[in-house]
Amino acid sequence: ALNSGGMAHQVWDLNVDEQLPLNYLLAFDNVVWFTGNSYPGPILPYEDELTTYLNAGNNLFMSGQDILDQAAGTTAFVHDYLHVNWDGTEVQNDKDTANVHEVAGTLSAGLGTVPLDRTVLGNDFEDRITPIAPATAIFTDDSTAPNGLSFDGGLGSYKVVFLAFPFEAYGTAAKKTELVNKVMTFFGS
Repeated sequence: ALNSGGMAHQVWDLNVDEQLPLNYLLAFDNVVWFTGNSYPGPILPYEDELTTYLNAGNNLFMSGQDILDQAAGTTAFVHDYLHVNWDGTEVQNDKDTANVHEVAGTLSAGLGTVPLDRTVLGNDFEDRITPIAPATAIFTDDSTAPNGLSFDGGLGSYKVVFLAFPFEAYGTAAKKTELVNKVMTFFGS
């Protein structure tokens, strides 16, 4: 999607090298972070680096399958920086959904209803989130519960787009490119 959108980028694969240097993160205005099927708590080891990165006024686009599973969603980073209220119970975790739906008046406006390709990561469930204001729900699941958000901290602050479903499973290649372009526009890139 980044290639199709004409966006220059570099890749850091945490499966190859788990040690992500803070200075490497800080070299970029925008970080796109896909966790795939990683649980529980795939971002826990990196929350300090991500906090410093966002406090420097940078932007984060994060998605994945079960990122918040169990207590991983109850950390200060998830609450204060991803702007997700997560209680660690099954109330929001592992909910059957086949599609994600745009939310009018947000960065997802115009994207419509997009099917999730369950064969990509081999699952048939996603998570639901409760955005913490002033974060805004940008996607809902089939039950109309939020499963994606955006946050704009204002001039000189950071921006976040968080998807509680894997971007890898989001529609077609063209739909992925369309969403990435909207996110980068939101980030001011």
